[in-house]
Amino acid sequence: MGYHVTILRTSQGTQIPVALEEAVSATSSIDGWRYFESPPTFEFQCKEGAFTLWYQNGELWTKNPVEWQLDAMVAVAKRLDARVRGDEWETYDSTDQTFQHPDDIPLRREAEARSKALIARSMRDQRFIRNAIVGFFVVLGVIGYFAGKWLERQ
Repeated sequence: MGYHVTILRTSQGTQIPVALEEAVSATSSIDGWRYFESPPTFEFQCKEGAFTLWYQNGELWTKNPVEWQLDAMVAVAKRLDARVRGDEWETYDSTDQTFQHPDDIPLRREAEARSKALIARSMRDQRFIRNAIVGFFVVLGVIGYFAGKWLERQ
């Protein structure tokens, strides 16, 4: 698993998809970007190296970007009137400056609630399994005890 970073556009809590044509236009006006049709991807190449942005469901995304890659993503996002958001719901103004976007606050709360519910369900399952194993050995011990007592009498 990696750290997922997305270029997306929202307004008043609603996501507004970035059209592929908009993304092609925005990247073509910045040096270093190339577009590939199938699958729809954008490659950025500079002296530091290269990386790929994937276009999917009205968003552009990549995994595990380093500082110079985030800078390139912020530049594209500005041209698209969009923003760059990381896995932890932080929005990047630049590589060293992030903030909590108002549109993400309810989404973050929802995600945290789902996460807590998943953990609670997992803990319940673990408790059941642990208790079943302990119970099995207690029953086995009781059977062994009575079998031993029975054999002593024989």
